[in-house]
Amino acid sequence: MHMSLIKNFQKYGNNLTELEIECFNKLLTFRDLEPSLTISSLAETLNVSTTTIFRMVKKLDYKTFMDFRYDLLYHRRDEYEYQSPVESTCDSLEKEIKDTIEMLRNLDIDDVIKDIVKAKSVLICSSGMNKYVAKILAVKLSLYGIRTIYPDDHWFLYLEANNLTQDDFVIVLSRGGATEAIIDVMKNAKLSGCKILLVTETRNSPMTKLSNYVMNVSVTKDEGYDIDSRLHIHLAIEYLLRELMNQYLYNKKYL
Repeated sequence: MHMSLIKNFQKYGNNLTELEIECFNKLLTFRDLEPSLTISSLAETLNVSTTTIFRMVKKLDYKTFMDFRYDLLYHRRDEYEYQSPVESTCDSLEKEIKDTIEMLRNLDIDDVIKDIVKAKSVLICSSGMNKYVAKILAVKLSLYGIRTIYPDDHWFLYLEANNLTQDDFVIVLSRGGATEAIIDVMKNAKLSGCKILLVTETRNSPMTKLSNYVMNVSVTKDEGYDIDSRLHIHLAIEYLLRELMNQYLYNKKYL
């Protein structure tokens, strides 16, 4: 019995690198793929190595490329039960964004800002689609003159966590708060005496227990192809960066 391509991505997508996620997203946009599709032809179409395709297929828990090809060729949007929306897209987006803004409004992040500014370095941890938001955060923090460490690979992330001291700070981006590889990094950071900020949609997750600070955001429903929305985590990061600018860069209140 073949599993849904999308469901496999939802379940195992956290294991993929940015390049593999990019390949997967491109594949979803392709129409009229040849049934005789091979790893080589796919690699050529996507302009990546055959090794990248092979690793992506394995990480998505397919035993063979043929199993992956079957799901790729025959997945359809109508495998989702379509329900006519009760509210318009703009209305539902507005409601979710308002929820997130309300959560952020009631949050006191002064101590978070102070810890980030005083930190020797800031390690950013993420996986799956959160990596895109994490990269934005890493670039902006670096532009603010804050030493930022952002390894794309989980193994390098784990190695960096081993070098942390109590003078460093960790920011974790995770929707579900249960990715094992990130939890291992957080445990290492705690042993080093680091303070940790978690940005998440999920309350009372394993990661919550390991965090000093938590920024909760609105929950996004996974419906059909809308499986990669990180809008609310992005909003939380934007809020954090603006507060950092207001409190630190403009006022220099911690210098």
